[in-house]
Amino acid sequence: MEARKIVMILLASVILSGAIVWAQEPAPPAENKRELTDQELVAKIGDRTVTLAEIKAEFARIPPQFVAHFNTPEKKEQYVRNLVDRSLFSMEAKAQGYMEQPDVQEKINSYVDRVLYAEFMKNMTQDIQVTEADCRKYYEDHPEEFAEQERIKASHILVKTEEEANQVKAELNQGGDWNELAKKYSSERGTRDRGGDLGYFSRNRMPAEFESVAFAMNPGEISDPIKTPLGYHIIRLEDKKPAEQSPFDEVKARIQNKLMSEMRQQKVDGIREQLFKKYNVEIFTDKIDEIQVGSGQASSPMRGRSMPVRMSPKSKPDEEKEKK
Repeated sequence: MEARKIVMILLASVILSGAIVWAQEPAPPAENKRELTDQELVAKIGDRTVTLAEIKAEFARIPPQFVAHFNTPEKKEQYVRNLVDRSLFSMEAKAQGYMEQPDVQEKINSYVDRVLYAEFMKNMTQDIQVTEADCRKYYEDHPEEFAEQERIKASHILVKTEEEANQVKAELNQGGDWNELAKKYSSERGTRDRGGDLGYFSRNRMPAEFESVAFAMNPGEISDPIKTPLGYHIIRLEDKKPAEQSPFDEVKARIQNKLMSEMRQQKVDGIREQLFKKYNVEIFTDKIDEIQVGSGQASSPMRGRSMPVRMSPKSKPDEEKEKK
């Protein structure tokens, strides 16, 4: 019996020591993934091959707001399958002669025109720069554009009748809480729960009767009841900001965009004038008046083509006619 017990203990020791050794053995190294090159094939459609570089380019065109939507293996695969469908169906459309159809040719030409126009315009205007000195000069030369009107911040309690207005005014004179009275009496749901706060506003934003009183008040003052087409108001003036010029740093970006747009338009006008002469362009404006907008009828092959805002440079005689 003792011998059997000793054998069992030795056997358990061997098994345990083996388990410990097995547990301490390092795991086999993970298989290294092969690094893919841009020329790897992702799909084949007959003789047409689609490389990883092409797929990467397609994914790079996805707008930032939609990137998260495609960041799973399943979504990426579905997107690639959609690209394959596009190529596959396009190949079959060519095989069936769609390229010879006039309306298809019209759409293709229109798309080509838009792409070439966009690329040409980008290349012709990409060197335009607006410096801080340009912005500063415009700011100093056009102060009227950046002048802020006088603004006030006011609160009001609006009621329907003069009797109610006099009641509210009496309670205020007796030390009533403005915010509580606004909640209790004001008929304007949008402001009564925040003490009738109207925020900041300049002239010509409120009824004339309201403004004439409010802009004459000083901060902290409470008006007598004022009648307007909306009812009877009691106004409390919270703050007043005098007319002043906006700081340069606040309007710099706006000036830069404005100058950039003007400089771009000037350059485009110059290029257009040269090209009108080079290609002998004529626009017969007397025919344009006859066109029905939204008629639903098929348009000319010009449909969908991008055109500059100003269609042709004006000659001096044209400008003289307009002045007359």
